[in-house]
Amino acid sequence: MEKRRVRQKIILSALAGMVMVPGSAMTVSAAEEAEREQSFVPVAGIETVLEECYETEVKDNINLYLVPTETGEYLNMAFSDTEDYTCIRSAPDENSDWVGKLYSDSAVEVLEYLDGWTKIRSGNAEGYVPEDALITGEAARDCAREYERNTVTVTAYCLNVRAGQGTDTEILTQISQGEEYIATGDPVDGWYPVDVSGISGWVSGKYVTAETSYNYGETKEEEAQRLAEEEAQRQREEQEAEAAAAAAASASAGQAVIDYACQFIGNPYVWGGTSLTDGADCSGFVQSVYAHFGISLPRTSSAMRSAGYAVSYEEAQPGDLILYEGHVGLYMGDGRIVNAMNEEKGIGICSATYTGIVAVRRVL
Repeated sequence: MEKRRVRQKIILSALAGMVMVPGSAMTVSAAEEAEREQSFVPVAGIETVLEECYETEVKDNINLYLVPTETGEYLNMAFSDTEDYTCIRSAPDENSDWVGKLYSDSAVEVLEYLDGWTKIRSGNAEGYVPEDALITGEAARDCAREYERNTVTVTAYCLNVRAGQGTDTEILTQISQGEEYIATGDPVDGWYPVDVSGISGWVSGKYVTAETSYNYGETKEEEAQRLAEEEAQRQREEQEAEAAAAAAASASAGQAVIDYACQFIGNPYVWGGTSLTDGADCSGFVQSVYAHFGISLPRTSSAMRSAGYAVSYEEAQPGDLILYEGHVGLYMGDGRIVNAMNEEKGIGICSATYTGIVAVRRVL
């Protein structure tokens, strides 16, 4: 309370222009005296100054200068008081263009009080909002912590998230350098509580940088850019999901191919043959297996190199064609193929890397 009284005295003294100290005297030159006579307001007493201040609504605005910050004090800080958002307008008029938005968790700098409106700056957005859209003065002081955004940024290459405050507690997970997390509460004995993908734990303050900040409004242009980025991200995620679904469907279909092909393990190898029961060569075997699923493939292994589309061996999944010089097999997974090997071994299973791979093709 004493600090607030001092702050008011300073403001009012500045408004008065000067405060005379009893018993003091100043010596000035004739030029200085003339300049003072032109620049100073007439000395009519502090009561007159106060009356003028009240007439210009300083009385209503004086508590604005008393809201403390995280460092103890600051001027002109206020917070949004809206459920979703309030438009920041170009003029103190509901019909004026909106230039930005002030969201429910935003902090602002108050620039000016008007009749029913307040001029603010929040982030890069500057303009006017209705006065009832803000919490100001001592009310802002009382709720300031509710608007704080407390974060920790990892400075260690790899940091353990523990079950309690101490290196002897259980390690729940690990986080990496540069990652930022919301501090979910106050630090205890130098340890900060965090939530990492639903895991609640503690990190040592020695290996994080703690910061208290606020959320701010955004300009119309910033909102447009954010929405465009969010839409682009949504489309990327949608495409990734579709690709993952297609890959899963392909893998499932490919496994069905392998399950069918493995029924003929032990049957004979016959050069030029295409019978899964009476005998087939390598390409005849693959061609006949896929024919069962309604997919037509070329007759020779060399021609099969253009079937479907190419994938890397690292991406290979069950049902893919693994092609070699003069040979072809069906990838089973786990580095193995089922294939018509030779007259001695017939249709069987061997390593997919028994020799150099020329191509991997996916036809599903």
